[in-house]
Amino acid sequence: MFSLGCCCSDASDKNSWSLHDHSTTDGLAQVQEHQAGVRPYAGQVVAQQSVPQTPPVVPQQGAPPVDDGPTARSLTEEEKQAEKARLQGLVNFFAKRAVRGCRCEYIREGVVERVAAQYRIDKNLEFLCIHNATDQNLQEVSCPIAAIHDIYALADDAEICFSPEVVKALRPEEVDLLLMVVYKIADNVFRFCILEESKDSRDIFLESLRILCIYAQSAPGA
Repeated sequence: MFSLGCCCSDASDKNSWSLHDHSTTDGLAQVQEHQAGVRPYAGQVVAQQSVPQTPPVVPQQGAPPVDDGPTARSLTEEEKQAEKARLQGLVNFFAKRAVRGCRCEYIREGVVERVAAQYRIDKNLEFLCIHNATDQNLQEVSCPIAAIHDIYALADDAEICFSPEVVKALRPEEVDLLLMVVYKIADNVFRFCILEESKDSRDIFLESLRILCIYAQSAPGA
């Protein structure tokens, strides 16, 4: 499987990241499963991080497997190398932006309060954190990347996977921007929702974070 590390390939850029390939086949196979819509954690009972005593249910819904293109079959060696290069570029772009902070809206469930925020990833690629944009010392969420079980997008997944109150609070143009991250700490499963700024940034978040999860979970001691 791949391992993910950070390196200063450019002395002028401290936020340069690289993927080191130790077993391309296994790593790409897991990425293909996510791309094909395999949702092994759909059906989890999860709680909001801020209100864990009233856990809503995420039912067994998810995008059906797609039997189309190279993600549904074994890749040739040339395709593997091309895909590895694509993933490297994608994660590199995402990580450099996320280390600095990316604007989003954090949705506090229960009260359905929308908060201007930034999501950030630390330089060791271990935590995804949501910081209040008004008070940077206020950390709304701290999510270990290795603990992430799944990431849902309202544009791709059934509406029933999300809190009805959250969905109702969206404007029509925001429906495609809603994301939900589900993660587990000890025996507790949590979730949080954010609104991305655009469809492009949503797609980059989805694919990059799913990749980072795979590598974080495969790291020694994970």
